[in-house]
Amino acid sequence: MTELSFPPAPPEPAKPRSSLRAVLVLIAVAVLGFGAGGYGFGRIMLGYEAYSIPGASMSPTLKPGDRIVVRRAPDAEVHRGDVVAIDSSAYADQSRAGISVVRVVGVAGDTVACCTDEHLSVNGKAITEPYITPGYEGLFEFSAKVPEGTIFVEGDNRGNSDDSRFGGPVALSGVTGFVVATGTVVTPQPLTPVTAFADAGLPGTPYSDGTLTTLRWWILGGLALVAVAVTGLIVTAVRSAGRRRRAAAAPPAR
Repeated sequence: MTELSFPPAPPEPAKPRSSLRAVLVLIAVAVLGFGAGGYGFGRIMLGYEAYSIPGASMSPTLKPGDRIVVRRAPDAEVHRGDVVAIDSSAYADQSRAGISVVRVVGVAGDTVACCTDEHLSVNGKAITEPYITPGYEGLFEFSAKVPEGTIFVEGDNRGNSDDSRFGGPVALSGVTGFVVATGTVVTPQPLTPVTAFADAGLPGTPYSDGTLTTLRWWILGGLALVAVAVTGLIVTAVRSAGRRRRAAAAPPAR
């Protein structure tokens, strides 16, 4: 019986590496990035407002044209030294309108007066205020008892500020938010809380916000993840297309 001899079967072509797993991972990274960025952006839009300072009443702390970031915090306690945005109609003298940015110098129960050695005094304690415009510490004498449910506010530019010295105390319900930074919500420069009132022995710490910086990193981190995912998908698509071209150009096995 004659044995037939056949040439060996040609080797099977190498199967192209599947890129499905990489694509799925990259899509998951993109979704995570969109989620993180969206969370940060949504929190900022819901919790913060941006304003531009129109006048010089808060100089030198806030100069005309400065952009500021205001955090909406309706349930937060207001303390001496806070820089706040207020609805100007909340003054006892309701002839004002619009939004004003001022500094809280007295809270309910305080007696705010001027002047003790050319300094503002609260409950008889002289306040050294290095943040106000020099030369305007004691423009005129006054004394005011702050009623319950209100605050007493002044601008840092005492010589050019229409504040509680003229309009009376401000209802707490008129506080629309706390000024927490200059700049924008994406590039904030946090406003340093003052210590003048605590240094004088008065209780309470001005409002401090660390959330804005954290949310900014959520947004930047989300954008970075999306960028990595998109780059990875492009690279994966290019490599897959290259393998297909090489496979199509290879001569058929005999």
